[in-house]
Amino acid sequence: MVVALVALSVLLLILTRPDRTPELAEAAVSNVIVTPVQTHNLLPQENVSGRLEPMRKTALHFEVSGQVSARQVEPGQRVEAGAVLLTLVADDFRDALARAAAQLELEAGNIRRDWELLDLARRNLALQKAEVARQEQLGKDSLISQSRLDEARIKQLQLESEVARLKASTGSAESRLGLLEAERNRAARDLARTRLQAPFAGGVNAVQVEVGDYTTPSQPVIELIDTTELDLYIEVRGELAQALVPGQRVTVSVDDLQLEGRIIALQLDPDPMTFTHAMRVRIPGDKARPGMLARVQLPLHPLDNVIAVPLTAVLLDEGRAYVFRVVDEVLARVEVMTGRRVGDLQVLRSGLAVGDRVVVSGVAAYSDGQPAHILGEQ
Repeated sequence: MVVALVALSVLLLILTRPDRTPELAEAAVSNVIVTPVQTHNLLPQENVSGRLEPMRKTALHFEVSGQVSARQVEPGQRVEAGAVLLTLVADDFRDALARAAAQLELEAGNIRRDWELLDLARRNLALQKAEVARQEQLGKDSLISQSRLDEARIKQLQLESEVARLKASTGSAESRLGLLEAERNRAARDLARTRLQAPFAGGVNAVQVEVGDYTTPSQPVIELIDTTELDLYIEVRGELAQALVPGQRVTVSVDDLQLEGRIIALQLDPDPMTFTHAMRVRIPGDKARPGMLARVQLPLHPLDNVIAVPLTAVLLDEGRAYVFRVVDEVLARVEVMTGRRVGDLQVLRSGLAVGDRVVVSGVAAYSDGQPAHILGEQ
């Protein structure tokens, strides 16, 4: 009985074993949306960001040393060009100016005196020459006449020496006056330098000294900024720099605002370390403030008659790019060489031709040789 049951079980297993050569199922047909490949004229742009800074910012310092006697401004205060910001104790500088002015006046008086003396000396010399000529006419045999002639000649030499001295003095008068005028003018400038004035209209950003502090010319004492316009300092690649020119208008985004800016500076020779070009874009200062983050849209050279497909049509796999082209309702995976991305389009350098139809979405789910049913075109 047991043997019969075992034999029956073996027979049932043989009859119900699975088929060793099942039929292969046909690949499922994929419903796809395609787009025809065509050429485009594109204007690529690139966004670069940076921080806004005042159009002008300067650290002011005195040109002379001294003790601060008055502080006329505070941080945040708006000042006009020429406004006095700080003042130094000026007593020594006033005395120096008075001394230089007095020396100049004294020398001018001496020069006027020398001119008068020179005129007198010339007239005396002329008279003395006449006296010498008269003595020579009296004769050479008289001892008394010879003695008087010698005295007259000596006096003539003395007068000639005096005329020469006065001529030299008056001849250098202009140079001496020039030196003393320079000293007086310098003393006047030093006195004026005890008052630190704003070189341009702007806002006081910082004051580093108090009344009573001693300051030197190398010490910054006030930071003044001009925010009527703001500058965006950025660095761009060589490709961008080649497409831009100073004076060009660009769009600058600050928060939710779109502002018009202009390129006012562009470095020609790139930085040797980063190989980037420094650039400055200026915008109006009434809609933004220093320190805010800004983005600028920079146009590149236009791309004319280039083949481009939607970004969603490109499959990236192990560093290579592919698209699925539909040929006779079958998907063909085609390797392509990509170029620049412009908005939602990907420029292709090779791999496709105008008129090819490529799948525009869901490309990661498809495989080469898969049947396809076209639902529509974009």
